[in-house]
Amino acid sequence: MARSSMSGNATNQELSVRPTCSSLVSVSARTSRIEVSVRTQFLRITGLMMGLLTSSCLAMGQTHKQKTDPCKDTSHMTQAQMNDCALKSLHEAELKLERLLKQLGIAPNSPEQKAWEAYRDAQLAAVYPPGDTSSYGSVYPMCLAILKQALTEGRIRDLKALTASGEGDVCYGYRASGSKSN
Repeated sequence: MARSSMSGNATNQELSVRPTCSSLVSVSARTSRIEVSVRTQFLRITGLMMGLLTSSCLAMGQTHKQKTDPCKDTSHMTQAQMNDCALKSLHEAELKLERLLKQLGIAPNSPEQKAWEAYRDAQLAAVYPPGDTSSYGSVYPMCLAILKQALTEGRIRDLKALTASGEGDVCYGYRASGSKSN
């Protein structure tokens, strides 16, 4: 009996050591959860790294594309530098006007352009009467350029308004050379 209990005991021990189907399923499920967890962590870290890499590339691209215009921040400029910036802006506006006049077929020495230039010069003389300009101070070249630029941009706006009409607008006035007149 002792022997049979021993062999019965050994069989019980063997049974407890042997994996059962339910324990194998449980271990397999835990292993699979761990694999999913590791895979999830890997994907999260990979996604984060890709996001950081993409954003840093975009930031680098933007910093190389942006060149600041020194005329935008006048806080650390001398008056002479501000005068130069105002003249630069005026020349850009004048070039824009020249291109528009050419596009519209208006000669620079045409009567309508000469009349506008006389108007512009009269406006400038009204605000800054000719004579001893030294009384205007060192800001005079900048102020004159700013006013002249504003008048030039007004001319550009007016010419564009004359050429852009809506349907049925019979009063817009200007017809480019070569267009039919009603």
